[in-house]
Parts: sequence; structure tokens; C-alpha cells
Amino acid sequence: MWLPRFVDKARLHLAGTLPVDFQRAFCSPMGIDGVFFGHFKLTKEEVMPAIQREGSDEAIALWFSRRPDSGEERIRDWNLLAPKIGMPGQPSHRIFAWGLKNLYAGCTDPRVNSGFTAIAWDEGFLDEVSPGVPGRPQDPAPESGEPPAGR
Repeated sequence: MWLPRFVDKARLHLAGTLPVDFQRAFCSPMGIDGVFFGHFKLTKEEVMPAIQREGSDEAIALWFSRRPDSGEERIRDWNLLAPKIGMPGQPSHRIFAWGLKNLYAGCTDPRVNSGFTAIAWDEGFLDEVSPGVPGRPQDPAPESGEPPAGR
């Protein structure tokens, strides 16, 4: 759920073209990158050379899947945890609350309640990940760990 996005950001960083808005949070231990790294016991010093060395998305995914701390169960656990990052009682809650106040001050959509929904709102695809009328309760996401159908 996060690896492809991180790889894209890493490639931009390595090329010196990562947008300023992304540089602040890139590999930050307080943001989603940091939670991802911690969950999979990764370091920036391990990941960046692997991205350079492996090249293609497929080769990077294979490298990642072969790591001892990237097994199916850990990936399933990540897929359950990731959408909750920033919510009360979850990793990065304090930094999400700060970001909502300081970086996303114009956001009044009540569906923006986590790091992932904030990204979706900021990048214009919130309706894809949280469809419905803002302010109206949504059906909770399934706890299966599987991505939604069609994704």
C-alpha cells in the first residue's frame, strides 16, 4: 500500500526533483514513511541503494518481498494499520493533528481523519477512497487486510 508511492518519491529525490512539499516529510520518522520503515524494520540507508540498484518496480517489489521482515503476515498487518495512521490512538496521531491544523488548514471535510485520507484530499482523489457525502457517516472498511475490490 505504501511501497510504490515511496519508491516514486525516492526516485524523484534521487533525481533531485522531489517537490519541496514532499521533501519535508520524506523519510521522516514522524510521518507515514517512518511508520512504514519501523513496521518493516527498514532504514533509509537500506532502501535508497536498493531502489537505485534494483531499478524496475517489479525488481524492487521482489527485493522487498524477500526481506525477512517483509513476509505476508507483516504485509497484511501493514495493510490493516496503514489506513489508520494519524487517527487517535494510532501511530503519528500527534503529527497528523499538527498537519491538519498547519498544512491542511483549508480542509473541512470530516472524511479526512488519517494520513491517507489527508493525502487523498490534498491530491484530489478523496472521493475514490472515501465516497459519499462529506459529513455523512460511511460504512467502515472491512478488517480483512485485503485491498478494496478493483484496486
